[in-house]
Amino acid sequence: MNPDRTARPAEPSSAIHLKGRTIPLAAGESVLEGLERAGIEAPSGCRAGTCCKCMLQGEDPPAMSQRSLRPTLRAQGFFLACQAYPIGTLELSSGEAPEPIDTVIQSVEAVAPDVARILLRPEDSFAFRPGQYLDVLHPSGALRSYSIASLPSDQVLELHVRRIANGLVSSWIHEQNEGQRVQIRGPFGQCFHVADDEQKRLLLVGAGTGLAPLLGIARDALEQGHKGSIKLVHGGLQPDRLYMRPQLSELAETWPNLEVEHCVLREATEQEHEGPLDQVAIRLAGSLENTRAFLCGDAEIVRLLQRSLFLAGISSAEMFADPFSPASP
Repeated sequence: MNPDRTARPAEPSSAIHLKGRTIPLAAGESVLEGLERAGIEAPSGCRAGTCCKCMLQGEDPPAMSQRSLRPTLRAQGFFLACQAYPIGTLELSSGEAPEPIDTVIQSVEAVAPDVARILLRPEDSFAFRPGQYLDVLHPSGALRSYSIASLPSDQVLELHVRRIANGLVSSWIHEQNEGQRVQIRGPFGQCFHVADDEQKRLLLVGAGTGLAPLLGIARDALEQGHKGSIKLVHGGLQPDRLYMRPQLSELAETWPNLEVEHCVLREATEQEHEGPLDQVAIRLAGSLENTRAFLCGDAEIVRLLQRSLFLAGISSAEMFADPFSPASP
């Protein structure tokens, strides 16, 4: 043994765990390189952290591999495999769709002529962020996606379901009774609050049952102690399409930094603003400096809101939306 030689500490071991298989990583080897070496197909592009084609999901990925991603993606454990050099073992998601779980209907309450507020009680663990959405599975195998308006602490899943003419899933769930079972799958989506800046202004704009995710997001931000102003603008074709007004008023009275406004295209009373939803929202918002927007409703309305708010000064990176898409025929 050479007495002049100083022993160096061993390099921390690192590995990937996927579907029961552990893949050790060599020193200086990224997650992407480790997957490729193990013969596992992994999409990739620029390998410089720009194109995001190699994005994967895992538990507590290295912070550097998430640096360029939106906060909602970071909160769900997404990261760039080409930039990930983990210490220890990184557990990767399999990427498979979540298994359906059973829920029990707690109540079905009509809140508008064609909208029901449905409360489901999960029979198994169901972790979600308010504002995300889930799939309701019809016995035939058809499914429809609905946003979550409740908080995890409510211990129920609140959905606002508009009954569509000849709609298989929406008509079926409107007709269910308390105690009946409904299968769901999820959660999905990136439209939820991330507490990364408690002073940021939050602008929540939606039409129709787009109120559901906005209600969940607003309550979540308030419960997390958000200090900045929160303005929620709910739009509809005419006043009778705007529902749950007493609940919204009570919420605004409880939290001084929350303001709730109502907008209609026609037949406005003293309680509503009249005009296109995007223009009314911009006018009511005032300053858009340091503002994050959450936009919910039909895809066409969301696209209009995104365009108008971008032109008004909100960057695309600060706009979050999961547009409602029509069911396949």
